[in-house]
Amino acid sequence: MFWPDRGEISSELPGRDELVGMLQKAGVDYYERHVPKGVLFGWGEEPHRTAHFVAEGMVEIYKLERDGRKKTLYFCKKGDFFGFQILSDTCVPIATASACVDSDLVAIPKESFFKALHTCPDFADMIVKYLYNLISTLTNESVSSAFYASAQRVPMLLLSLGRDELGSRAAGGSDDVTAPIIVKYGNGDIANILGISRNSVTSSISRLQEQGIVAKRRNSIEILDMDRLESVTKLESGD
Repeated sequence: MFWPDRGEISSELPGRDELVGMLQKAGVDYYERHVPKGVLFGWGEEPHRTAHFVAEGMVEIYKLERDGRKKTLYFCKKGDFFGFQILSDTCVPIATASACVDSDLVAIPKESFFKALHTCPDFADMIVKYLYNLISTLTNESVSSAFYASAQRVPMLLLSLGRDELGSRAAGGSDDVTAPIIVKYGNGDIANILGISRNSVTSSISRLQEQGIVAKRRNSIEILDMDRLESVTKLESGD
C-alpha cells in the first residue's frame, strides 16, 4: 500500500500461494482472474460482494466528486487486499477501484470471506492486521493533510514511495544499490494522491530538482539522493 509507509504489518502478509492455501484449508470458494489495465471493480455507491487480493500488478483506489474531481486514496500492489465493503450489510463501497496495470487477482466472495474468518485462525489474524495497517495509513494521511502544507507533503510522499521501491527491491532479492530509484507517477498522479493542485506539485518537484535531489522523467520521477530527500522532509516538517 502506498502512502505513507507500508510499515511492518504489510511485510507479514502472505503471498498468493499461502493465501490460496488458507482458503483451501477453510474449504471456501475463490477464483483467480487476470484483469487488464483500466478495468473497474465496481463504482463507488454500487453494491459489490467480492474482496480481492493483488497477486501481481497494481490497483488504484479513488473517490470521484460530483464535479469530476478525483482523489486517490491509496494504491494496492502485490500483497494488498481491497474490497472490504463486504464487511458491511449493504456491500456498498465508498470508493472506486481500477487496475493501473495488467493485474492478477484472487477474488473472494463475501460468503467465502466470512467462512474463512470463522474457520481459519491464520486468515482471521492476517485480515485483522491488514485492517489495522489500513486504518493507520489513512489516519496518518489525515494528520499530514491537517498539519503539513502542500509543499511539505510532496517530498514526504516521494520519500515514502522511494522507501517502498527499495523495500520491494530487497524483497525480490535485489541488492543493487546503484540501480535508479524510480517513482512511477507523474505530477498529476501525485496531485491526485495528495488531493492538491497539480501546480503545487510541479512547484515542489521543481525545487527538489533544482537541489539535485530528484530528476523529472516522462511520467515518472527519479530520486537521485534519498538521504537529502529525507533531510529536506525533516526540515520542512519541523522534525
